[in-house]
Amino acid sequence: MEASFAKSILAEAPMAVVAIDGTGVVRSSNAKADAFFCRELCVGTPVGIARLIPDIDIRGLISGRDLEDFNARSRNGGDGAHMRVRRDTAAEAFVDVQAARFSDGAEVFLTLFIQDVTAVVAAETALQDLHRQITHNWRLNSLGEMASMVAHELNQPLSAILNFLDAAQSLVSRPEIDRSKVQKFIGSAAGQAERASEVIRRLRSLMSRDTGFHADQNVLDLVNEVIPILNINARELDAAITLDIEPDGNAHCDRVQVQQMIVNLVRNALDAPPTHIRRRVLITGRQTGDTYSLLVEDSGPGVSEAAATHLFDPLCSTKPGGMGLGLSICRTIAEAHGGAIEHVPSSLGGAGFALTLNNRSTNV
Repeated sequence: MEASFAKSILAEAPMAVVAIDGTGVVRSSNAKADAFFCRELCVGTPVGIARLIPDIDIRGLISGRDLEDFNARSRNGGDGAHMRVRRDTAAEAFVDVQAARFSDGAEVFLTLFIQDVTAVVAAETALQDLHRQITHNWRLNSLGEMASMVAHELNQPLSAILNFLDAAQSLVSRPEIDRSKVQKFIGSAAGQAERASEVIRRLRSLMSRDTGFHADQNVLDLVNEVIPILNINARELDAAITLDIEPDGNAHCDRVQVQQMIVNLVRNALDAPPTHIRRRVLITGRQTGDTYSLLVEDSGPGVSEAAATHLFDPLCSTKPGGMGLGLSICRTIAEAHGGAIEHVPSSLGGAGFALTLNNRSTNV
């Protein structure tokens, strides 16, 4: 590309454009570039592009070895496409950049086509914040529905503690103390206190705000953490929850978010209309290569064909009074893990939901 042709591009381009030399110094800029960076780039002290856009690797682009990948990433909006810029203003800004090489004699230059995406980044950030808030509120709403069951569950060990301590006190007040019985009652009271503490601990862990932290997780341990809470609901309905999860299977995931999905899918299964047989829920987990698969099945009446086509649509619910957000959020979380969730036939005769997580870890 001739230098004169590059200058014409600078003048006519509908976006900010700068030309830099092999050392990264801005040698030419159009009016839009000067306006965007809030200064005349080619007047006075030479300006290095690294001062304006610190994340650009000039050496790789000047040599040409990174040029194609750099442009492809910017076009596709992949990781690292949005670059933070420094301007002579306090306002934060982001850009996407495309680069082209040209020469003027023996000297090689780069033309950088700079697209302001500050508003796009702000919208993406706001959308992520909104999603986190919705999922957090959804989790709190689900937990609110379980509050009465948890209160009932806590009432049992607390009442038992009082009974055991009352019996122990009666034995102590007798002239002849049977120490073994007293110790037995006190030990039983301590066991019930631990049971109540465990219910509260697990409930608090579910209420923790999502931090978006992905790490290697043992899936059986992950599921076992929420099963005691779900068993409260199951006992109220005379239902049974069974696990068939390999003990050594790991997934690279956000622990709390995956627990959210499991809680929602199991509670959906337990809330399905009753049939003539006892309600059963089966959770199966398997690791296969780079993916981890979870399957939640029930023995309920299943889902009609008409309802199945809209199961994952927001605000669509098959339950009376349902918000219609549960399965939609499950799908969003699954996709955020590079996976998917779908409605499948159940081996127990009811509904089944198959969840896959893309395992990006090498330590599994």
